Amino acid sequence: MDRVMIRGITGKMGQETARTVINMPNFKLVAGLASEEREESLADILQEDKAPDIRVATDMTRVVEEKKPDIMIDFTGPEKLFSALKQALNLNLDLIVGSTGLSVQEKKALKTLTKEKGSALFIIPNFAIGAVLMMKFAKEASKYLSRAEIIEAHGEAKADAPSGTSLATAEGMKGSEGYSKEEDLTLTLPGVRGGRKEGVNIHSIRLPGVVARQEVIFGAEGQTLTITHNSLSRKSFMPGVELALEKITERRGFVTSLEELLGE
Repeated sequence: MDRVMIRGITGKMGQETARTVINMPNFKLVAGLASEEREESLADILQEDKAPDIRVATDMTRVVEEKKPDIMIDFTGPEKLFSALKQALNLNLDLIVGSTGLSVQEKKALKTLTKEKGSALFIIPNFAIGAVLMMKFAKEASKYLSRAEIIEAHGEAKADAPSGTSLATAEGMKGSEGYSKEEDLTLTLPGVRGGRKEGVNIHSIRLPGVVARQEVIFGAEGQTLTITHNSLSRKSFMPGVELALEKITERRGFVTSLEELLGE
């Protein structure tokens, strides 16, 4: 039975993931990390009878020494993410990362360290199966419709913008004719069109009440095509988390999307 530690276990995604791991027969939740220790046990935090009677900790090294997890799942934010993942790899953990905000250089460094350690590191920008399909359909549509913009929305607590999903979507559409040739517009309100990735404008919305939503809107002469995905509950991400856990026990190396695991 593989032993699991969750970093960011007191957050909304961390708690939902903890409930999922608890109910998976081949995995055991043995530890949880957060930025601050909590007096109540994990069972009290989750209001879950099956939850183990463990306390949330802050010191990764000490927890790994005491609880001996095999896998760490990370649902935190961009702050100190790179250093925490490096630390976890050096502690010989396999990693499933749902947190976003890593730079291209940081991902390259983590990929190199993963190879040196012979570990597995899955960096998954979105665990919802529907979101993976949305990105796949957008990539296919970009072969035929050469202009597009992305509107993405998340809850107001999400620290990074644009989202990792929108960046991955734009990267998948890279190279389509017209994206990089778009002329800059003179804007009355600077920044009103958001940022640009691979020539695709991305607009980010952060509001209470939103879980996750993304639209990819294509435009051509006389027509538009909109591909939309909505996550209405964090439960929508859990099948992807389960898939990643099942795959990480048998696969080494660096993975950057759920689509890579779906085809196996």
